Amino acid sequence: MLINNIGLIDLRQTSDFLKSHIRGSSSLPWERLPCSMHELPANHYPIALIGNSQLLQEAEAFLVVKGYEIIEQFHCDDLFWQQAAEEQIVEQGRLSVPLWRANPLLTEVISQVEKIVSGRIAVDLACGAGRDSVYLAQRGWQVTSIDNKTDTLKRCKQLARANQVDVDTKLIDLEAEEKPLNHLSADLVLIMRYLHRPLFSAIDELIKSKGAIIYSTFMVGSEKYGSPKNPNYLLKPGELAKIFASYEVVIDEQRELADGRPVAIFVAIKP
Repeated sequence: MLINNIGLIDLRQTSDFLKSHIRGSSSLPWERLPCSMHELPANHYPIALIGNSQLLQEAEAFLVVKGYEIIEQFHCDDLFWQQAAEEQIVEQGRLSVPLWRANPLLTEVISQVEKIVSGRIAVDLACGAGRDSVYLAQRGWQVTSIDNKTDTLKRCKQLARANQVDVDTKLIDLEAEEKPLNHLSADLVLIMRYLHRPLFSAIDELIKSKGAIIYSTFMVGSEKYGSPKNPNYLLKPGELAKIFASYEVVIDEQRELADGRPVAIFVAIKP
């Protein structure tokens, strides 16, 4: 038996996973899979599945529609577990290897930011399903995750629990409320793939002195490759450096995603 543990999803019940599972696998029971796409890697990463015949069939049909390549499937019968035990790749317990990843631009710069700021209070604006929030919590940050959708915040909490950390979720419409952030302060404000220009002054007020902002979102030119196309959601070159002109700029760069869309990566420290 040869198992590539990268992207290895165990579709069985959690109780079965705790009793015995392949080292390096991730527990994601089939009934939870359709509402847990945020726990999967991007769909250009191939994945392998473990389960009984029915689970494998249903999960493959679902994931292929979502654009995933299923490179291997393992039917977990007695022979499977016997061979796995002989190869000493079986373990017990709760350890489940996460398949999701935080935004790579965040993981690239966070160590540098942590060397500069003194506190560990972070606010993740428009947090989505919470991958970046949970990643920060895993690094010891006290995180407040803000979004305007209840189901999105529910997934954020779910991801935090699955990774044995806690985040404080707040349901706030950042574009409708007059002063949506006036009750908060942070050593780090994180904004990934979100732009609402009227919020800039509130973001500045939110950040403590000597605190940091990490901002990454789509830039003008993205409309040539796909969404967003609305200029209200597209940063202009150098725009953030002008808005946060009093800050010490650590990084102000333009990158390109795999699909060609340009994105900004901006890191700065408030005086």
